[in-house]
Amino acid sequence: MTHWEAYQLGKKQLMAAGIADYDMDSHLLVEYATGQFNRFDLEKRMTKEQESVFLEALSQRKKRIPLQHITGTAWFYGFRFLAREGVLIPRFDTECLVEKALKTVPDRNIRFLDLCTGSGCIGISFWLLRRERHYSDTGILSDISPLALSLAEDNVKALSEMKEEIGDYAGELCDHVEVVASDLFEALNGQQFDLIMSNPPYIPATGMDELMPEVRDHDPRLALTDEGDGLSFYRRIAAEAKNCLKSDGYLILEIGYDQGETVPEILKREGFGTVSVSGDLAGLDRVVTARR
Repeated sequence: MTHWEAYQLGKKQLMAAGIADYDMDSHLLVEYATGQFNRFDLEKRMTKEQESVFLEALSQRKKRIPLQHITGTAWFYGFRFLAREGVLIPRFDTECLVEKALKTVPDRNIRFLDLCTGSGCIGISFWLLRRERHYSDTGILSDISPLALSLAEDNVKALSEMKEEIGDYAGELCDHVEVVASDLFEALNGQQFDLIMSNPPYIPATGMDELMPEVRDHDPRLALTDEGDGLSFYRRIAAEAKNCLKSDGYLILEIGYDQGETVPEILKREGFGTVSVSGDLAGLDRVVTARR
């Protein structure tokens, strides 16, 4: 089977299976199986081993197993992260949170906290992008899930070794970013931060059945829902963040598309002054920014 034949087969079968991104997914599965997908060398033949890997990966994707779990990697803000079953897969929408943080923080070295870090993609990407601009921030990635903490640690190590892809400064990541087990702020012992970022579980329990199978059946429920109205983590964060946020510090949160009024109200009731909502590329409410 040539690369082109595999790509066409993947497109056809994934489209029939109802996969929305069947074209891109087929492309990435060929690349995963062969290590490359050169559109100028489409007649290149797969080895038998590569063909076997491709067909098995295609079979898994047709069953709605997330592409990131098949390949073991997920792209976020241009960086390649490790991905595993049991930890929330980085989503494109969450890049809006990082972008907002980059535009918001002061023009100096800061200390930040990535709360409910999952894979670590938010805090790690933020640190790398700031370091590229010659800032030398320090930060903590925290989570309650042992699986998430393990993956976040592995991602800190993996990204720190990507000096050729990212730059020599990537090697400093391990010395500046720490992974900490904590139930929100519980184990942080009142440490002070200039910036707190979080993508907490915000899907109401009643909304879980409406999610795509890739999310509902493969992302950890713990990272998706609070098993209530979807607002309990915001209430806790708003009440407790004040003890860890420096004067004039920023709190930046990802929210659901329909929480653009309720989350700001929660923050205002807890004494946060300047509160604003920004949208994602689809124009939906996605990020709330508050200042102490």
